[in-house]
Amino acid sequence: MKFSDILKSASSNLLRNKGRTILTIVAIFIGAFTISLTTGVNIGVNDYIDKQVGSVGGENQIIIQPKVSGSFGEDGEPQKYDAEKKTSTMQQYEALDSKDVEKVKKIKGIKNVVPMKSFTIDYVSGANNEKYVFPASETMDTLNIDLEAGKELNQKTSDFEVNLAPEYVKSLGFKSNKDAVGKVMKIAVSSSATKEEKIIEAKIVGVRNTSLIQGGMSLVNNALVDEITKINEDGLPKAMTGQYGAMIGEMKKDVTADDITKIKERLDKAGYAGQTIEDQIGMIRNVINAITGVLTMFGAIALLAASFGIINTLYMSVQERTREIGLMKAMGLGSGKVFTIFSVEAALIGFLGSLLGILGAVGVGGLINQIAADSFLKSLTGFTLIQFSPMSSGVIILVIMGIAFLAGTLPARRAAKLDPIESLRYE
Repeated sequence: MKFSDILKSASSNLLRNKGRTILTIVAIFIGAFTISLTTGVNIGVNDYIDKQVGSVGGENQIIIQPKVSGSFGEDGEPQKYDAEKKTSTMQQYEALDSKDVEKVKKIKGIKNVVPMKSFTIDYVSGANNEKYVFPASETMDTLNIDLEAGKELNQKTSDFEVNLAPEYVKSLGFKSNKDAVGKVMKIAVSSSATKEEKIIEAKIVGVRNTSLIQGGMSLVNNALVDEITKINEDGLPKAMTGQYGAMIGEMKKDVTADDITKIKERLDKAGYAGQTIEDQIGMIRNVINAITGVLTMFGAIALLAASFGIINTLYMSVQERTREIGLMKAMGLGSGKVFTIFSVEAALIGFLGSLLGILGAVGVGGLINQIAADSFLKSLTGFTLIQFSPMSSGVIILVIMGIAFLAGTLPARRAAKLDPIESLRYE
């Protein structure tokens, strides 16, 4: 008997008692549906987090700042006031300069260091000439900026460019994100020493998607940063120019968690504090994974219940087809073939239930995404709550088919062990 014949036989046998088979498939459907939906939420949320992280820093980048003692000691207890050290509850970060950059470059594990310049913008104005406070930051050309419209900043051009935060589009008088792209905005910058104010015109080349990590933060290219910094430092003593708030250290691309820990230890000894982007959002990711993990357990419980349904369905099938099994074995069909027939039936139930469950989850997920985009996720542009991947769907189907196969081994073994003579006498 060929496998195709076994598959046809298994399919026809399942249709003998449609009601029982359908109920078993429904039980598997519930489990597959729940697991697929929770897995889709996990993929969607983590994809959004990855986009947010990609706009701030890469996996091989570490933010470096001067090490500052806080209000609590290493044991977690409040620090006592030290009059000599002038310990206070609020301590400002010391500014970094070119000497710090060169010092950090020599630390083992750090390939390159890019200083993040400190600059101040008085206000910005757009099409309606209204003035607004404007938080902005420079960015590295290696990052992937999550944009709603337009393009990323060109770090090699001498033109002044801005990736505008979406919160500023309507405030600056633009009709939409797409309408803002290509428009010119005015940036007011003044000197820290002379207080003389100058107006810079910059082109909006793109509009960001809403950022949870950098909410309301716009990005400016290197040329614009240099111009703003130049105006800010105009009139200042030389000792107060060329200072940075932080540095971005670049590590090797395949850096491991153990490597990062050692680099942080070396930075600490040198008087610096290092923090990766994953350190900042790792807890959020862990909470999301924990929540979806708990929800997935409910799907696993449903599959466990469904596996008993498969056992019951096939046990009943073996009992009803005892004479038929005896006849097949009397005609020369081996025990292995009989075992295979019932095992394929179990796997087929698992396949149908899981496939229908995934298709149902995709349909419901699309509906939920539409509702979410129009309501509670309306402000989070670029966030698709539920996403499905062919790989994860394929894994779910294979796992459920495996569970169904294992559940079907007990009745399949019973069918394979039936004595053909006794089976033919069975009433």
